[in-house]
Amino acid sequence: MGWFGRKRRNDGGYQDNAAVSGFGGYEPSDAPKFPSAGYGKTGPAPSEPVQQPQHTPPPEQGAAPVRPTQAQLRRSSPRRANLRLVRAVPIVILIGVFGYNVFSAKNHHSASTDDTPRAPYTYQPEPRVVVPPVVAGWQSVAGKDGSYAYDVPPSWEPAPTTLHGWDPAAGSPGINLSASAFLGKGSCKEDAVGQIGGAGVTTEKTGDAAEAARKAVTDLGISAYTGEGAPAAKVTPGAPEKTEVKIANESREGMLVVAEVTPSGNVACKPRSVLAGALALGAGDKSAVLVAYSEQGRPGSASQDDLVRILHSYRGVPAADRSTTTPPPTTR
Repeated sequence: MGWFGRKRRNDGGYQDNAAVSGFGGYEPSDAPKFPSAGYGKTGPAPSEPVQQPQHTPPPEQGAAPVRPTQAQLRRSSPRRANLRLVRAVPIVILIGVFGYNVFSAKNHHSASTDDTPRAPYTYQPEPRVVVPPVVAGWQSVAGKDGSYAYDVPPSWEPAPTTLHGWDPAAGSPGINLSASAFLGKGSCKEDAVGQIGGAGVTTEKTGDAAEAARKAVTDLGISAYTGEGAPAAKVTPGAPEKTEVKIANESREGMLVVAEVTPSGNVACKPRSVLAGALALGAGDKSAVLVAYSEQGRPGSASQDDLVRILHSYRGVPAADRSTTTPPPTTR
């Protein structure tokens, strides 16, 4: 999607740990809490060490401060200025579900006149929790320590340790999504970090699941698809539908809402329309919400049936169904 003019957060380079407990790192106090059903602790796995937020080595002593890229500047105002991750990671910059500045090598400026190239740096990612998909032929996206998950089609790219979303602005509420997945990344030449669609988990501060689902799709539609300086995007939520969410050996009632979004403004790669869906599960005075969205009318767009199927795959995962894998090291 074009991501439009709102300050967006797409910390795709920030691997692991921000708001995903079980991988180490910072977890905000308002990170999504999947309702427990006695199937295991939802805290960090004891065997997993804390991973540092940046994967590039620190600049040499005396180096000038690192400058963020243009894309990072557009999302620099911490939508979690209050340090909410998922909403924000207090790492280098500091915020959500679902933060943090991801710097590329070209942004490192040294005050030294020494032009000696640095030696290659090898990074070993921390172990990650994985769970099996429940939809045949699809891929799972596990959040936190694997206590919850959802599935996406083969054309989607799971990014469980990536946080993405949009910063709040005048007339735009903002939204933060953790345990992400993306569809059609790089499909817009004018927007290097845009995509056709995505998914992720957030928390709404209401125990009314129907209200939480409506708010999530409305916040996403306005925040993501309102052009800069333009009127708010039009979001038309459908009627809430009751659904069941499996947690261990029992089921809990959730509410599912699908909305049609009409983008506003004149921006690159502007879609004619967007579908955004949310499945909310109330837990006390808050709700855990899975959001999935996709532009329509473009090659590779997700259909409403696929979005609803993604939402219906949202589930709690018993500890016995979780396993740990260690990604291969990368050298930069």
